[in-house]
Amino acid sequence: MKKLDPANQLLLSQLADGRFHSGEELGEMLSLSRASISKRMAELRRLGLDIFSVKGKGYRLASPLSLLDEAKLKESLGEPLWLWSEVGSTNDVLKAEGAVQNGAVVLAECQTAGRGRRGHNWVSPFGAHLYFSLFWQLDSGHAALQGLSLVAGVAVANAINDSLGDGVRLKWPNDLYHNGRKLGGILVELVGQANGPVNIIIGVGLNVAMPMEAARQVDQPWTDLQQIYNQPIDRTQLAVDVISRLRQSLTLFSEKGLAAFVDDWNRLDCFWGQAVVLKNEQSQQVGICRGIESDGALLLEAGGKVSRIYGGELSMRSYDSATG
Repeated sequence: MKKLDPANQLLLSQLADGRFHSGEELGEMLSLSRASISKRMAELRRLGLDIFSVKGKGYRLASPLSLLDEAKLKESLGEPLWLWSEVGSTNDVLKAEGAVQNGAVVLAECQTAGRGRRGHNWVSPFGAHLYFSLFWQLDSGHAALQGLSLVAGVAVANAINDSLGDGVRLKWPNDLYHNGRKLGGILVELVGQANGPVNIIIGVGLNVAMPMEAARQVDQPWTDLQQIYNQPIDRTQLAVDVISRLRQSLTLFSEKGLAAFVDDWNRLDCFWGQAVVLKNEQSQQVGICRGIESDGALLLEAGGKVSRIYGGELSMRSYDSATG
C-alpha cells in the first residue's frame, strides 16, 4: 500500500487538467529546482502515467485526470474509509484492515494485482477507473448469500443509470455491460463460518476513462463511462453515488433477501430473451436466457424446458459471438 508524498500529489493535481505546465512554474510552486521536478516526473511516470515533456512548454498528461478527493469522499460517505494511491488489490487491503463495520470501504487510484472472476487479471491504471472494496456482515450464514453478486450488480448499475443516464446493463452473474462490451465487474469474497455471521468483501471495478496503453492489455471487448456518456466523469462523485447505493442495497438485502431485486435484475439483463451459450472447461449448454429467480438461479430455456443454473465456473456468451 502506498500514498503519494505531498509534493508528488500536488504536482499531479496541477497536471490533472491536461494542460502544459512549465518546470519553472511547478518548481516555484513547490520551492524545488527544475532538476527535482524532472526527477519527480519520472516517479509519476513509474505509476504508468503518460506524461509528455516538450521543450519550451513544459509537462502535460496525455489526457486529463479526475483524481479521487479523500476529503469529499469522507464528507459524503463517512468513516471508516481508506484511500490509497497504489495497492495490490483493494479486496486484500480491506481484509488486512480487519474491518468490522458495515460499509467500511477501501479505494485506490491504481491496483498492481487487481483480479476479476476466476482469477483473471483486472487492468487497473492510475487515476483512470474506479476501484474499491466494501465490507458487509450478514448474520445468517452462507445459505443466505446466494445471489449476493447479483444484488451488487443491480446497485452499481442503478447508481450509474440514475446519475449519468440509462445505458448500463448486467451480464450474469457479475459483470456490467453496455452494447455487448464489458464496463465493469464485481468480485465477492466470503470469510466466516457456514452457520454463523459471514464477513463479505465486495470488490468493484468500473472502467471510467481507459488509457490507450492500458487498453492494449485487455483481451475482450470493453467500454468505459466516458465513451458511453460522451462527457468527462467526476470519479469522486461517481464513487459517492455507487458506494451509497451499494450500502442501501445491502441493507435491503439483509432484510428482504434477493427477492427484492429480481425484477430490477431482469429489467437490466442484457441477454434476456436471447440465445446464449453457457460454458465451462468440460461442456457447454445452449438456450434462451429467461432471467433469474429469487434464489439467484439463472433460467435457461431449451427444448421447451427451463433449467435452473447456478454460478460455479460457468461463463456466458451470446450465441452469435460464441459461434461466429
